Amino acid sequence: QMLKPEDHLDALEDFLMSLDDDAMMASEFDGFCAGVIVCLEMIPPSEWLPHVLGPAGMPAFDDSAEMQKGMDLIMAHYNDVAMSLSPPHVQYAPIYDVDTRTDEVLWESWVIGFELAMRLRGAAWGSILDCGDEEASAAAAVMTILHDIATGKSELDSEAIGIATGEAPDLLPEMVVSLNGWTKAQYQPAPFLAPMAANISTAPAWTKKTGRNEACSCGSGRKYKKCCGSN
Repeated sequence: QMLKPEDHLDALEDFLMSLDDDAMMASEFDGFCAGVIVCLEMIPPSEWLPHVLGPAGMPAFDDSAEMQKGMDLIMAHYNDVAMSLSPPHVQYAPIYDVDTRTDEVLWESWVIGFELAMRLRGAAWGSILDCGDEEASAAAAVMTILHDIATGKSELDSEAIGIATGEAPDLLPEMVVSLNGWTKAQYQPAPFLAPMAANISTAPAWTKKTGRNEACSCGSGRKYKKCCGSN
């Protein structure tokens, strides 16, 4: 049975909460996915997945179907974000936490996830900052500035922090779309290499469940058991 979008997100959040205390929550994972996808370099799931699961990794399940269900939820959300950033119809919207007492949008965990993805390819993000494209370099810089605010490391004055905090929920998706447009434009497929969903300029394939000997749903071109299934 296909899950509705809101049910899918609830199931993903429940699964992530069942993992180690240091595993990502849904909003952080959503920002992390965006950071991986708009990166100038491809980052395979075998590299980024351990950061999602936390140091303890995938817990032991009595039923292997439960582990498969969790992996399907993670990869489905990754592919959902990738599809929302796939030209020509880019329809990206981040997932933020909300304080139910005040209805305040809590964007901080999202940008923390995005910045973690940036650190996986620090040199690539440095090249974006120095690329000469004002829009792309400014967007990368804004991500760093907002991360510093979110983690209490900003050297801006309180007035500037207040303004940035108020604008962040609307500003972050604009920066993602700007970065995505620039990095997609730089992509040149190498011969004989299968591109991954993170960086291709067309929509990625999505499958509900992947057999161990089938092509991995992340788009790496390898068998599932040799790619995401190995985790």
